[in-house]
Amino acid sequence: MSRLTRRAHFFSLISALATLATGAIVAQQRPVAAMFGDDQKRAGPIALSFATAEAPPTAALGVPLQIYLTAGDLERAFDQPAFRPDAAIVPTNTELLLTAPAPGTQAVLIDRVRKQTAIMRDLQEQVDAHKKQPSPAGGKPLEVGIDSFVAQLPRQGSRGGAAFPKSVCLIATDFPKGGAIDRRELFAQDRVLKGIAACLTALDASGVESVVLPLMGAASSGTQAKDPVFEGQRVLKECRLLNSVAGIALGIHDFAPARRNIREIGVIQWDQEITDMFSLPRGTRLAQTAQNAYSAYAEQITQGFRRGLAGEKTTAADVGGNCNAIFTQ
Repeated sequence: MSRLTRRAHFFSLISALATLATGAIVAQQRPVAAMFGDDQKRAGPIALSFATAEAPPTAALGVPLQIYLTAGDLERAFDQPAFRPDAAIVPTNTELLLTAPAPGTQAVLIDRVRKQTAIMRDLQEQVDAHKKQPSPAGGKPLEVGIDSFVAQLPRQGSRGGAAFPKSVCLIATDFPKGGAIDRRELFAQDRVLKGIAACLTALDASGVESVVLPLMGAASSGTQAKDPVFEGQRVLKECRLLNSVAGIALGIHDFAPARRNIREIGVIQWDQEITDMFSLPRGTRLAQTAQNAYSAYAEQITQGFRRGLAGEKTTAADVGGNCNAIFTQ
């Protein structure tokens, strides 16, 4: 073998080893971190909607808590095995009606569980048993923003090809037929703080290590289509989303010091919602205005996220007074 051939063989071997090492790192990535990285690659014009943070190790768990704010889709977290977490926090309604029209995000979970008939039956049995319990544990409607219910999917037996996490915490964010969005006093940051912290505490106690959750109590898509100039309803929606991020971050802050098992949490902003809010065809008169509005919004979201993780509420004053209608409770 000539020197040139040996050198080529050496570099080919090094390249192959590097490829294997990279593959091993990817394979070892936890699901929330893996999804965050993939979402960033796909982000395009909403590339500012990402942030990471850490909470310190605890006495029971000597590693930091990794927290990700991502722009993606809860469906991808369920459908992609590499991104699927141990558990998810998912919105439900005050009556724990699994097939009710509201909140719409609940269908992301239920549509998938229905395909596993035995698991759907097991989930319904868990809900029914909860409803039969005496108050305050059960037997009455859940309180919006505060009350939740934890279920195993399933409690025992095979999961087959289940495209959903092993555990779920259903937190009340709406009434079965909708309407909570028009009663913002029901969803203050202090309320969602309690609900998120309670869900994380319950999931942590069950031994899960990775959790994802979408934004909660923020949908206003029914009015967005009537406001193509990105005023009025868009600003209202921005405030609702910011309020949701801030409340969720506060809940993570309150939960984090006592954690025993959870190592990563992913907070998912629906990428399509952000795109719909700020996307106009390039070259139009308002396209740059929309891009500027997005940049300001993404910065406010990131600041609200970090403020909440530090245990500080986000107020209307923190966003220039534009959110009095939402933040003034």
